[in-house]
Parts: sequence; C-alpha cells; structure tokens
Amino acid sequence: MLNKFSVSAKLYLLLFITAVSIVGLGVYGISDLEDMNQNTQALYADRVLPFEQLSNVRFAYTTEVLTVAQKAANHTLSFTDAAKRIQQAQGVIDENWGRYRQTYLTSEEALLVKQTEVIKHRADEQYAELLTLLNKQDNRGIELFIQKEHSAGQAPFTINLTRLMKLQVRVGKQIFTDNNKIYNTTSRRFIVLISFFLAIALSLSLYIIKNIKTLINSILRGKDSIKQSEEKYFSLFEQASDAICIINSQGNFTEVNNSMCQLAGYTREELLTMNITALLNAELLKLYPLKYNERKVGEFVTGQRKLVKKNGDVIDLEINGKKFTDDRITIISRDITARKAMETELTNAELKFRTLADKSMVGIYIVQKGKFVYVNPRFAEVFGYEASELIGREPVAAIVHPNYQAISNENIRLRIEREVDSVHYEAMGKMKDGSANWVEFYGSRAIFEDEPTIIGSMIDITERKIAEEELKASEKKYKLLFESNPVPLWIIAKDDLSIIAANEAASNLYGYTKDELLNTSVKQLRPIEDWEQQQLSYQKKITGTVDFGVVRHVKKDGTPIFVSIISEDILFEGRPVRISSTVDVTEKLKAEEMLKKSEANLQTILNTTDTAYALLDHEFNVLEYNEIALLFAKQEFNFNPGESTNFFEHLPESRRTQFLGYIKEVFKGNTISYEATYDQPDGGNIWYYVKIFPISNKENEILGLVLAISDITERKNGEQRLQLAYQHIKTNIGFIREMIWKQSHILRSPLANLKGLINILQSDPGDEEVLAHIKTELDRMDAVFIEMAQDSSADDMNY
Repeated sequence: MLNKFSVSAKLYLLLFITAVSIVGLGVYGISDLEDMNQNTQALYADRVLPFEQLSNVRFAYTTEVLTVAQKAANHTLSFTDAAKRIQQAQGVIDENWGRYRQTYLTSEEALLVKQTEVIKHRADEQYAELLTLLNKQDNRGIELFIQKEHSAGQAPFTINLTRLMKLQVRVGKQIFTDNNKIYNTTSRRFIVLISFFLAIALSLSLYIIKNIKTLINSILRGKDSIKQSEEKYFSLFEQASDAICIINSQGNFTEVNNSMCQLAGYTREELLTMNITALLNAELLKLYPLKYNERKVGEFVTGQRKLVKKNGDVIDLEINGKKFTDDRITIISRDITARKAMETELTNAELKFRTLADKSMVGIYIVQKGKFVYVNPRFAEVFGYEASELIGREPVAAIVHPNYQAISNENIRLRIEREVDSVHYEAMGKMKDGSANWVEFYGSRAIFEDEPTIIGSMIDITERKIAEEELKASEKKYKLLFESNPVPLWIIAKDDLSIIAANEAASNLYGYTKDELLNTSVKQLRPIEDWEQQQLSYQKKITGTVDFGVVRHVKKDGTPIFVSIISEDILFEGRPVRISSTVDVTEKLKAEEMLKKSEANLQTILNTTDTAYALLDHEFNVLEYNEIALLFAKQEFNFNPGESTNFFEHLPESRRTQFLGYIKEVFKGNTISYEATYDQPDGGNIWYYVKIFPISNKENEILGLVLAISDITERKNGEQRLQLAYQHIKTNIGFIREMIWKQSHILRSPLANLKGLINILQSDPGDEEVLAHIKTELDRMDAVFIEMAQDSSADDMNY
C-alpha cells in the first residue's frame, strides 16, 4: 500500500506519526503532572503553612507567655513591658491559630484541634489572670502564679501544639509518598509508550530510506553529463582576473569567482548567503537604488559603485552587467579605488593645503636653509607679526625667547642631520613687542624641491600654561581648605563605598586615625541595621548639592551620634564619588529637645499666671503674648494683637510721652516698674502694676523688651481700706486713753483713802489675818491701776 505514495508523502507520514506520538505522550504526562502539582499545592497550603503557623503559636506561648512572669518576678522586665509582651504574644497566637483553623483538617486533626481549643481557652484565662496581676504589679500574686504553673508540669497547650505539628509532618510524608508513586508509574508507562512509537517510526524510516536510495542513484546518473559541460565554464569563470558574480532578480548572490571573494574580503560560502545590497554604500544606495526589473534581457549596463569590504574598507568599483533570460544578472567588477584616489588628490591637493594652512587656527611653518619660507597667518598672529615680516628671517632669532633658543636650535639640527624624523616640544616664545608667550611645536623633516625641509605646526598654549599654574595653585588651595576645614569632610567612592579621603576634623570626630579611615568603608560609620538604606542612598544619582538631613552614625568606640549630611556627586580622577560634610548635631538635638520642653513649660506657666506678658521688638510690634495679655489688650485698648501687632498705636495719647520715657531707659539696659490706673465705664478704677525689662543676647545687644502687667486693684483697694481703718483706730485709742486716765485717777483717790485706813487699823489690829488679806488685794489693785496708766502713756507716745 505504501508503494502508491511518493517519497515526500512517506516522509510526511513519518513526521505525522512522530508528532502524534509526542503530543500523546505530552498529554498523558501533563495529566499525571497535574495530579502531582495538586498534591504539592496541598502539601504547601495544608501542611507546610499550618506547620509554620503552629510553630509561631508554640514559640509565642513558650517564649513570651510562659517566661514573662518569671522575668517580671526577677525584675529583669518591668511590669508594663511584661504586660505589653503578653498582649503582643496573645495577638500572634490568636492570628496564627485563626489562620490555621481555616486550612484543610483531616478527621484526626479536627478532633485534636477541638481538644486543643478547650485547652487554649483555659490558657487564655491564665494569661488574662497574669495580665491582671501585672497591671496591679502584684508581686505575691505573680509568685503564686509561677508556683502553680511549675507544679502543673509541662503546659497542656504546648503538648497539643507539638502533637498537631507532628501530625502535619506525618500527613506531609504521606503526600510525598503519593507523589513518588505517581512519578514511578508515569515513568514506566512513558518507557513502554516511547518504545512502541520508536518501533513504528524505525520500521517506517527503514522503508523510506530504501526508496530514497533508488531515487538518488537515478539522479546521479543524469548529472554526470551536465558536470562535464559545467567544468569548462567554471574554469573560465574562476580564472578571470576581474571580479565576477551572478545574482538573481532579488539581488541575492547565486555564484561568485575567486576574484570577487578577494575583492570583497568574504569567503564564497559567506557571499552565497548575502544580498548584493549588503556590499554597497547605504547612503549612495538610497540616492541610486538598484533597478533589476527595468533592465532588458541582453542589455549591458555600466557604471560605478562604492563597495564596502568585510573589514569595513570602502572601495570604488567600475561595473559591467548583463541580464539573462532567466532573470539572472552577470556582473563584472574592477577595483578603481587607487585611480579615483589619485585623481582626487591631484585635483584637491593644492586647494586643501591652502585652505588648511591659511584658514587654520593652528600655526603652520616651513623652514628651509635656516629661514622661514612659509608661515600661515595664524603663525604670524601668535607672535604679533604679519606673515610677510617673518618669511625670509631666521626662525629662532625671530620668535624664540633667548632662554629657549639653544633648545630650538638643537631640535632643528637633529632633524636636518637626520638624527630624528620629528620632534614635539614646548618653548617660550618672543613676540614682536618683546613680551613672552608659550607655544608648542610639532615638526618633521621632509625633502621639498630637493632640499631638506622642516615642516611643522605650532599652537599657542599661553592660556593653557596660565590655566595650569592657576590649577596647581587652586589644587593647593582646595587641598588646604579640605584638610584644614573645621567641618568633617569626606570623599567616598560610590561603587564600593570606600573612603578615598577624609580631613582631620573627620578623624577627630569619629575617633579614628586618618590611616584607619582610608583603609575602611564608610559603612563602618553607620549602625549595621542602616547599611541597606546607606547602600541604596549611594546607588542614587544626585544632581547638585543635596541635604540628606540628620542621620545616625557610630564612632570608633561605639558611641552613637547624629550628624547633618550635605553631599554632592562628582567625578574624581575619572571615578564617580560623593563628597560629603558631616556636622555633629547630637548636642544640638538634645538642646532643641530640652528647649522644646522648656518652651512648653514656659508656655504653660504663662497661660496659667494672672500676669499679662507681651514680647515687643524695637518698633513696639507684639511678637509673643499670653492669654491674660490678650484679655488686657482687648479690655483697655480694644486691641487684638493677632490682627494688629503694633502696641504703641493703640496706647492713649495722654500716656505715650511717659511710656516713651520709660522705654528709653529700658533700651539702656534698665528695668522699669510703675503703677498705673485706668478709669472704667462704671466710674471705678482698675490699678495695674507695670514692669518693663530688656531682652538681650550673649553680646548684650538689646533685641526687644518684655512688658509684664499685673492687676493690683484689689491690693490698692485693700490699702485704702486699711488706711481708713488705721485712722479710725487711732481716733478710738485717743478716746480710750483719755477714759483710762480719768478712771485711773478717779479710782486712785478712794484707793488712797483705803490705804490710809489700813495704816490706822495696823496700829490696833483686830484680826491680823483679815488685815493681811485686805492689804494684799489693795496692793494688787494699785499695781493694776499703775500698769493701766503706763499703758495709756505708752499708747500716747506711739501715736
């Protein structure tokens, strides 16, 4: 049956069977791979992730919840931190346990999870109890809690978590075993199927090969006759001195001879895979495209083209072509590059030289027999001459400074006497006006009109020399500025972060020697946790000066500091680097923090005091004020500092002159205080105690003043009431004193009588005990009255 088909049909059949076999094997393999993939996904999603989640729960429970009580009892951890750690651990446990519950659970696993849920609930109650003890800071309660936990042995929650983790491992191993079974089964089936399909393909291939061999033998017999005629043509084709090629209607090479290969620089095999347009100049090809279809059969075509050789050289070709009946074109080419070059040189040589020399910005000279025979305008201009003034003069004497004439003469001699072919040197020139300049000479020996000649060029390098000197001075200046700068300066290589340069201030700040800094990386100046951020910063390209703000650094001894970094990317000796300054702002940050606290405290004091405070500048503009000052300004002057800041404009006219007098004293550095009264609409008065003192800097320069105003109305009213009471008391004391004086004299009269009677009774006492008592009492009454009289006299003296 297969004999009815051609060889190509048999080959197609073989390819079809092979393709069907490959597709069938692929489909079969993909189905088994899908099963393995599903098992692998289940292994990861339902076993690996749950194992990780259970591990997180057990770790948080054993390392945080179970140990934090002991740490709090030992005082290695504060109660507040211990409570926070338990709350954080509780969050980790709840989150991971919740995620684990959402995964696929086997029946055995679901039962164990249900038991663990009960145990977990009891564990939650335990660390809730521990949290309460920690919040109460109950040391005794915590110790009892620890004793109870220790007596209970290993935590049931931990035991169940371990059982669940082992279960994950056991189920995972079972999934892995199932995958191995699928793999082994699929491999054995693949071997059987591949063997079967190979047997079919091999049988069909042997049959097809037998038929192809017969076909090849018949073809070879027909080609023998053609070969003989081709050998004659090929001999002529290959031995031709001109480059010959044959192309088809698309321009592809179908045959080339050896001369064509040598001309293009390609091998025959390379050319036969190329299109002729690949060898032609692209720009000219756009202007003059190849037109295969426009040529008639048998028509000869001639012309010139530029061919690009394999090595990139471009040569000129003279081309002759002819089109045949089968649309092939025979092209015969000849290299005319040398001829074209000679024609061009002959045509343009004189024009080129004259244009180059006369219009050149470089000085050109020709010296023959010790004198200038030609100089271009630029050469003469550099030395302040016209060209005609130098031609015919000795070169050295005319334009070389005396200090360099020996060097110039020696260089001329070396070339004239053929010791060297060319020279290149710098020398100081001498201008027409006698001043000096710097020039650079390039010159070589040549024979012109049978005479040894020196032809060369000259460049004015005066500005370059000046710039070089300035650059050297600038380098010294900037090096000195870099080294002696009090600000730490760095030059860091961006590729490997090595320190290329650092000044003395940098080494002093960080505690390293300069040699130690130059042998280390800038990474050593940052904490390890900041290295990645530092690496990313240096990978970024910055333009201009960039302020990176405040960054944390580390000294050699490990002391942390904060520095303000300002950087700029530059090229240093051809290498991208970053130049940076690091200013230590550690103390500044501390001072700012303290200042913020101080300002907050001061603001609290100012807003809670009953004194109005206002800060004024030289122009009496209110810069700062407290709430009491705002109320005072609105009440007395109908003035809101938040809307109009000038205090003086709102001061009554009657008070401005006196106020300005006080202010003059304040700006002299004195503190002024006085009392002022303001009439109120209800007819009363309000009294204020006013104190004004200057605000100055460290140089005692007065920057402004502080106005402090206190309401002393109650105190003034109290003083007035006290004065009235004092006058009233003084009047009453006069009356009392007069009354006492009268009473004492009135009482003393009968008392004197009594004392006289006593004296009489003493001469004839009837009852001595009674007389003694009467005498005692009378003495006491007399003493009282005397004391009252003395007190009255003393009061009179006081008033």
